[in-house]
This record gives sequence, structure tokens and C-alpha cells, in this order.
Amino acid sequence: MKDKELKEYLRQSLQQEMQPERMKETIALCLEMMREQKADEKEPRTGFLQYLSDVFRFEGMSVWGLQAITLFLVCMTISAIADVPEYIPVFMPLFVLALMPVFFKSHFYGMSEIEAATRASGAQIILAKLILAGAANLVCMTALIWFEISLQHSCKEIGQMVLYCLVPYLVCMTAMLRLLRLFRKENIAVYGTFMLSSCAFWGMSAKILPWLYETSAIGLWGMAFLVFAVFFGKEIYFVIEMRKEGNMYGIIA
Repeated sequence: MKDKELKEYLRQSLQQEMQPERMKETIALCLEMMREQKADEKEPRTGFLQYLSDVFRFEGMSVWGLQAITLFLVCMTISAIADVPEYIPVFMPLFVLALMPVFFKSHFYGMSEIEAATRASGAQIILAKLILAGAANLVCMTALIWFEISLQHSCKEIGQMVLYCLVPYLVCMTAMLRLLRLFRKENIAVYGTFMLSSCAFWGMSAKILPWLYETSAIGLWGMAFLVFAVFFGKEIYFVIEMRKEGNMYGIIA
């Protein structure tokens, strides 16, 4: 159809009077849609615990599976190189690195805009994933410390080992949440490099700064734990506030 013919067809269609039967049908359809919306408003909202259960059903296997694989590789590596607690911080960034496929899935598949439009909001999704990841990380840290104790045949350094796990973990988790909040796809390589650099940093510190892992330095580790716990707590607080407001945590990409 030529442009002139199309314009004439549209002009004639617009000039035609609307049929009363079709108008009544449209009004009835609109009224029915409004009744359905009122009925939906009476439905109880899904509680967070129920929502957490749903997220666990869809993401639990990925979170726990990746953490279990990482724990197995770390334990095998530690048993092969040396049974000294100083090597624990070297491997902690790997547990956070294993969480990236789960936390950045929506960005990779271009689904962040859809998540932002859901009733749950993107922040609630992140909060649920953080709870699942925290539970998995806690189990992995406990298993790693138990494995190290079995190698050492002693519980004397258990307090230090706990800090060796928590300090690098909090540093990396805070960095991951901040990247997620300010995420750009091109920055993912930067974060991966940061994780691997963290492993190298802790490995070099064990070689170059052995005094850092002596009992007398436990106060420095305690201070570092408190500092990064505050930063991590602020990020968690920011996620909770975004959830209350129903907003997206981070940038839609």
C-alpha cells in the first residue's frame, strides 16, 4: 500500500463513528480488569522468609555447590603446600569470587531491569542471596578451620585462624557489594583482578611480614576486623534501606 493510500485509509477510519456495541464491550472489559485488580490487592503479600525459601530453591544449589567445590580445592591445596595457618587468608578471596556468578547473573543475562520492576525489588533479591551466601561461607570457614586444626593437631591458634578467615572475607565481600551497587559490565575484569591480587597480597604478607602472623599481632587483626565489619555493615544497611523503599540495589544494566 502506498503512503497516499495509507493516509486516506487512516483518515477514513478516524472519521468513522464508534460503534455503541464495541464501546459497551470495551467498558465491560475495563470494569472486569478493575475488579480483578481489587481482588489481587486483598491477596497477602509474600513474607521475606517465604521469599528466602523461594530464592534458596532456585539459587541454593549454585551457592552451596560453588562453595563446596572451592572448599575442596582449598583444603587439597593447603594439605599439599604446608599445614600452617598463615596460608588461610590467601584462599579466602576465592570463596567470594565463587559467589560472583550468582550475584551478577541478572546483569550478565540482561534481567536487572525486570528484577527492578518486580514486587520483591532488586534489593530484596540481593539480601536473600547475601543470607544464603553468608550461611554457606560460615559453614566453609568452620570446615576450613577444623581441617587446619586437624593438620596442626592443636587448637592453640583457633582465635587467630578465625580472624585470618574473617578479615580477608569482609574486605572482599565489601568490595563485591560496592561493585554490585556501582556495577558496569566492563568493570567485572577489574573485580576479578582485585580478587586475585588479594590472594597474592596475603601470600606475600605471609612471606615478607611473618611478624604479622605472630600472637603479638592479634590486636592488629582485631582492629582490621572491626574496621571492615563497619564498612560491610554499612553496605548491608544500604541494602536493607533499598529493600524497604522497594528500589533496585545498584545500576540497571
